[in-house]
Amino acid sequence: MQNHSKDSEAIISLLNRIYLDIVDIEQKYKLFAGCGDMRPRIDYFHDAVRAYTAGDMNDKRLSVELLSYDLRCLRYIQQMPLSPFREGGENLSPTQEIMTTEGDLMATDSRPDRKIRTQISDLYQHYAVMFSALLKPAADHDYKDRIDELNNEAHDIQTIIQQFEKKTIDVNMAARLAQQLEQAELRIILVKFLQENKHKNKDDVKKLLGHLKNLVKQKDATIKTIENAHLKFASAQLVIFEESKDMLKKLATQGMNLVGKFVEASVADTKRQMGR
Repeated sequence: MQNHSKDSEAIISLLNRIYLDIVDIEQKYKLFAGCGDMRPRIDYFHDAVRAYTAGDMNDKRLSVELLSYDLRCLRYIQQMPLSPFREGGENLSPTQEIMTTEGDLMATDSRPDRKIRTQISDLYQHYAVMFSALLKPAADHDYKDRIDELNNEAHDIQTIIQQFEKKTIDVNMAARLAQQLEQAELRIILVKFLQENKHKNKDDVKKLLGHLKNLVKQKDATIKTIENAHLKFASAQLVIFEESKDMLKKLATQGMNLVGKFVEASVADTKRQMGR
């Protein structure tokens, strides 16, 4: 398990308590995650907390796209406490629409009354504000790591493109540049291309350049997707915080000041990143 600060450990402990409260309600009223996942809905979100506490910041469950999607879903359940939130397949996309009909995912023996619905909303509000603060470092880590990697890969490919666009191709230089590529498949393609002397054929070079330029475009598109997910995560966190200020003040009066401070520090960092 990863070593966490005392503040984050307190947040994790509180999240676990809220999780258990929600599990009891969702098991009773059969509010399941859906998409073949017959666990209570909260278990889907708590998977991210489990991944974080396990200490593997490269766990795919902690991708910025999924964490951004999580915040959207948590807010949705807070507003629509009895509605399912997933549709499609197990592999969720941040662009996937949240389900707005109850369908057959809520096969309950008795419908929760207004008091229970309010309790679910309140619990999910508590959960969401702490979830977003706790997992912000994971979202930032995934965002920065992958953006850096994609930018470096795009730069390396662009350098090779420039080499093949020259009137006279320096084969040795092109081979050295190819060997530096992280992508094994592309590295093999380029080495084979040079070994078969295809660089001497203008049509072959033209085809290769088209392929390389498409790869750069794909990486640029992926970068935009990741940046968009990171922005949506940040925006959702700020909205969740604004909606939860009264709740955080109440926690402070109950002796849980450090929770509010932890959340506020996380939000302050988000505002700084967004230039606010």
